Amino acid sequence: MCYTHDMRYHKAVEITRPEADSIIAIGGVSLTDTVVISHGDKWYDVRSMTRAECEAFVADLARAEIITQDAQLRLPN
Repeated sequence: MCYTHDMRYHKAVEITRPEADSIIAIGGVSLTDTVVISHGDKWYDVRSMTRAECEAFVADLARAEIITQDAQLRLPN
């Protein structure tokens, strides 16, 4: 995944899959019901984020992925 300068700052913390599994298993304190977000092969701890922040983060991840895919399509063969 390519993060561009358009990616806003987010409080999400990139974690490993085992860390995500542990967080999911134990739950814990979260501002929302969402504790982790996965995107592709990356996992993020979002327990400190509000619902609006989580939605903005997911939207930014999707935008960054589209930009990366678009750039790959434009590369000469």
